[in-house]
Amino acid sequence: MDQEEAIQFFRKDHQKLEDVVSKLTEFQMKTHKIQGSWTVKDIIAHISAWNWEIILQAELVLSGKKPWYTYKTEADFNKEAVKSRESWSLEKIISEWHESFDTLISKLESFSAEEWNFELDDEWPEGGKVSVSSVFGYRYHGEGHEGGHAKIIRDYFELS
Repeated sequence: MDQEEAIQFFRKDHQKLEDVVSKLTEFQMKTHKIQGSWTVKDIIAHISAWNWEIILQAELVLSGKKPWYTYKTEADFNKEAVKSRESWSLEKIISEWHESFDTLISKLESFSAEEWNFELDDEWPEGGKVSVSSVFGYRYHGEGHEGGHAKIIRDYFELS
């Protein structure tokens, strides 16, 4: 996927989650356990943390270093990301999600062609070169990260 395609993909993926969240009440977002012990609020907190982390990891790759999640589990990161935000209001969680997404898109738009295609000599555990573009290549339930979670939430609440 080229850089412009990635930007459009992320925007469409984000809109999927925006559409689902817009149909939920605050009560639904804060009380229903959608994935294990996670509520919709927790899922959004998790996504925000990953948006920030992807930005950092792309910078790490550009500096010639391998992303940490190529060699250790993501479970601890996920747990800490949600735990560190559990006392936050739903408004603050949603605000951070929007800010993290906007920053992610700005970062995607800022890469030169050379930066976008920059590769390390390392490979991902599942194969393929570690590159700036590949940092943005995560898929979840056949969607991007936000779209995958949107699908789970939509199915849980039986939304159209």
